[in-house]
Amino acid sequence: MIETERLSLRPPVPEDAPTVAEAIADAEVMRFIGETGTIDDAVERVESARRAWSEDGFGPFIVIRKSDRAPLGRVGLLAWDPATWRIGLRSEIGEGSEIELGWTLSRHAWGFGYATEAAAAVRDWALCEVRPARLISLIHAENERSMRVATKIGEHFSHTITTHRGMQAQLWTF
Repeated sequence: MIETERLSLRPPVPEDAPTVAEAIADAEVMRFIGETGTIDDAVERVESARRAWSEDGFGPFIVIRKSDRAPLGRVGLLAWDPATWRIGLRSEIGEGSEIELGWTLSRHAWGFGYATEAAAAVRDWALCEVRPARLISLIHAENERSMRVATKIGEHFSHTITTHRGMQAQLWTF
């Protein structure tokens, strides 16, 4: 659905669960995102993403490196309820939902600029196709890698929020 110089991004299919599982099973990948997960959790995340695509017309993309067709992780959009800071579907939350641009790549894909390349492409796609009131990223205060990606794609720190799980996150926006 989206092509960059080095990457192809497409909505997930059930066969993507192992790619998602690789990332969410890695404690270092999940250090600033949440708890690690299993293949069953990955299957659930893929199904949730497919539901978001079906109902909202957007969601996480699977990132594929063109040179060898290797899956690298996910970059895409999530809807948040700003009253509770809980993830949901925009179709359920309503037009007041905050739309987050987020990225989670497997560790073997770190350090090559893939997150920045994919996030910039999804940003441009989202602004043209989804047209959110604003696009945000929620980033843990110690996640310097994600802050660098956010800065490179034109985001800046706005303020800190607390999610429904009691976790604090920096809200970045354009």
